[in-house]
Formats: sequence, C-alpha cells, structure tokens
Amino acid sequence: MALPKFMIADDPVTDPDNEYIFHTEKPRFFAKRVEEDEEVAYIDIVEEIDNVDEYFYAEPQKKQELLDELEEWYYAYMEWLEEDEEDDEDEDE
Repeated sequence: MALPKFMIADDPVTDPDNEYIFHTEKPRFFAKRVEEDEEVAYIDIVEEIDNVDEYFYAEPQKKQELLDELEEWYYAYMEWLEEDEEDDEDEDE
C-alpha cells in the first residue's frame, strides 16, 4: 500500500496547539503553518527525517516547489474541513 504524499499529524494531548503535515516521500519531513503575526503565515519545515537541503542540493528550486505544493494541499485540506463542518451543522438543524 502506498501512503499519500502528505498527511496531517497532530497530538491533541501533549501538543494541542499545533497541526503538522508529514511529507511521506523522500525527503521525509514534518512541516507546519507558521504565523509570524495576524497577517503573515506560511508553511515551513520544522523537523527533518531526511536532510532536505542535501536532497535538493543540485536543484534548490525543487525544494520551494515542494513547499508550494504542500501549502496548496494544506489550504485545500483546511477548506475541506470548513465545508465538512458546515455539512455537519446543516445535518444537525
């Protein structure tokens, strides 16, 4: 069985304020949405399993392309969550 390229990982018991994105393919890493302030937020790598810079050594632009893809996936996931919550509210009425 092949894993999805990106997966959500969280730990509501010991780290309830953070939600991580796990990149399951090489280079494997955990990323999360980082908020600098109320207006500036971005997705960044917070823990590496494989050395990401070393993996993209010959093509550093590929790292940014992967982070852009991950960010697009994450915001689509967040949108899906909102729609799912709205559907649940409609069912409760």
